[in-house]
Amino acid sequence: MTKKRSFVRNYAEYGLLRLVSLAVSLLPDRAALGFGEALGALMRAADRRHRRVAGANLAAAFPGQPPREIERLTRGVYRHLGLVLVESLRIGRTLRRGIGKVVEQPDLSQVKELLAEGRGVIVITAHLGNWEIAGHATSELVVPLHSVARPLDNPLLERWVDRMRTLTRQKVIGKRGAVREMLHVLKGGGAVAILMDQDARRHGIFVDFFGRRASTWPTAAALSLKLGCPIVFGFVRRKGRAFRYELVVDSVFRPEPTGDREADIRDLTQRLTARIEDCIRACPEQWLWLHRRWKTQPPAADPAGTAAAGGSAPQGCRPAEG
Repeated sequence: MTKKRSFVRNYAEYGLLRLVSLAVSLLPDRAALGFGEALGALMRAADRRHRRVAGANLAAAFPGQPPREIERLTRGVYRHLGLVLVESLRIGRTLRRGIGKVVEQPDLSQVKELLAEGRGVIVITAHLGNWEIAGHATSELVVPLHSVARPLDNPLLERWVDRMRTLTRQKVIGKRGAVREMLHVLKGGGAVAILMDQDARRHGIFVDFFGRRASTWPTAAALSLKLGCPIVFGFVRRKGRAFRYELVVDSVFRPEPTGDREADIRDLTQRLTARIEDCIRACPEQWLWLHRRWKTQPPAADPAGTAAAGGSAPQGCRPAEG
């Protein structure tokens, strides 16, 4: 049972975040960047528990890397997270400037052709780059998204964040009852966005991720196979030390049913997860390594629980077959 939060705590958190949001929105870009980097350094110094989680995850994902390199990557992860927080709080300013002026976009003709088929499109993404800006950029430059999000514990912050997320054509789907609403959107030819890079606990299926079995949400694969709709992978990657980004949309996955539904869902979920891993390797500091992604372990008796061979050092992000 979730412990009931106090009225005072909710308002204190809400008031503080609104005050910080106003302050960073008024800062010039250079000062805001400096504030974000300083915030990341402060979080790294104060957040001992998650700093250890990030270091352990990075060391396991990139075996053979010296401790100095793991420490450098951990610092980069916190720096990036600080910038993501500041960028998210300044989203109103970014949108007034024009999302197309700060986010470079690739050739999107293939995605638009998929949408024209009328079957709906599933967009999978990860906590990679800036996922908040990704929702706005995709909704403004490509197609209005219906994005699935977990409700925040603080209802005041929840309403405020939802308003921020819907400043563009994006709509938010709460996790409770999400599947029914996603089916409705997809059957109507719309687009649904799903973050699928977090531990799914007992609700997930186990697939390989950086050489270890990880409990992963099978929702995207199950919906794709059920409806016959394609899946597109995309995210927004930061470019350099500035409020500049690029929208990466370069992989399309189509359902290939064999008659074995369980195996088909597992195979497609593995392909999607491999694509996410591939792009994390290209910019490892821009992924949320603080999350306990491998917290849920497969049953010891499950032959699929055997870990695969360890991963390699970060590599370039290459297109995946789909």
